[in-house]
Amino acid sequence: MPGFDRDQVAIDNTVENRRLGSFLLTVGWILLWMDAILAMFVFISLRNGSWFWPIWLGIECVLGLILVIMGTRYRRAVGVTRLGQRELQRTLEQQRREDAEEDQVA
Repeated sequence: MPGFDRDQVAIDNTVENRRLGSFLLTVGWILLWMDAILAMFVFISLRNGSWFWPIWLGIECVLGLILVIMGTRYRRAVGVTRLGQRELQRTLEQQRREDAEEDQVA
């Protein structure tokens, strides 16, 4: 079955994308929930004239949202994304070499 290897690579890449997406979603939501808990320090910090907590929580919130968006995209992706393209190219290259060797032998 000549197309079996490619199909298997596509399935493996889809599984990898879902795992990566789940990981990114988990980290992103943890950051966002941690921001929600630490938000009580924003008003105390502003009242004392410090901008540490508002800036810290703003950066964490943006990072968490980016991770959630990326994780959602990776989980919805079917097939190869940028991370799996190199592996797919290597597999196809290796398959071409094997086919060339078989042609030389035959």
